[in-house]
Amino acid sequence: MESLARDIFEDAREASFELYRHDLKYNAMEQRALSLGGQADAHVASGGIADRMRAVDAMVDYEALMERKAAMWCEAIDRAVRVLYGEDWEHGIAASLSMSHAEVLECIYVQRMSLTATAKRVKWGVNKVCELRREAFDHIDQIGELAAIAGR
Repeated sequence: MESLARDIFEDAREASFELYRHDLKYNAMEQRALSLGGQADAHVASGGIADRMRAVDAMVDYEALMERKAAMWCEAIDRAVRVLYGEDWEHGIAASLSMSHAEVLECIYVQRMSLTATAKRVKWGVNKVCELRREAFDHIDQIGELAAIAGR
């Protein structure tokens, strides 16, 4: 059985993970460029200015390649957050169900936390976390995305 809610939040979880991976890779590239240093002799075969410029060029190329993907990932996360808290952070399922329902989904899908870590964060057991997730998904599937965003 298809679940609109599950699709929205699984997309957000995947997007959050991809953004995290992107940040790790970009930071590693940045560290490599910095570690090559600013030696004055461009003729040095390894670790010289030429290598540093190649590293910086690789960073620029990677960022340009990832820009559109990052925008899509951010939109998937934003979509889930709108369902959780509405357009104005005063609606969404936080208003129509409870802040606890919204927090559980945010932890699991936006912040990519495990069920155990989520349970510790919200100070409930894993079974209660699963129950809140199920209730939230059922609610969203029943009323639809737009009504969920509006907090109905």
